[in-house]
Amino acid sequence: MSFLAETRIARLRPRGSKLILPTLVLFLAAFAASFFSFPEPWQQITLWSICGAISFFFWLLPVLKFFSTYLEITSTRVKYRAGLMGQRRKEISLSQIKDVQISRGRSISLIIEGQEPFSIRGIPKHKMVAVEIDRLAASL
Repeated sequence: MSFLAETRIARLRPRGSKLILPTLVLFLAAFAASFFSFPEPWQQITLWSICGAISFFFWLLPVLKFFSTYLEITSTRVKYRAGLMGQRRKEISLSQIKDVQISRGRSISLIIEGQEPFSIRGIPKHKMVAVEIDRLAASL
């Protein structure tokens, strides 16, 4: 009985430019919390609560989603994990991949036997990744 040792070739996260807007929102919320001053304590607490809620929903959640999303390419399979805490997972064996196509909008489409194509978006250096996946799938 022979077992193939699976080696990790690459583990990629989405493009870092996805964090520009959430960081800008965090800056604006911090600016609003520090710039505005109200005479009544309830008004100040309301302002801080609104700025905290904005920071939570528009900065912390997108950052958690960014850090829990990745594409892992190994010697035997391609694994994609996405979602806020990685709820969506897809593992594809390299032997099942028929073709790899580069689509518009920096996305990679994996054509799988007997299934609909699987699209991966937002990965940096998507052309090089597509060529590498195609080369690995052809070698099996």
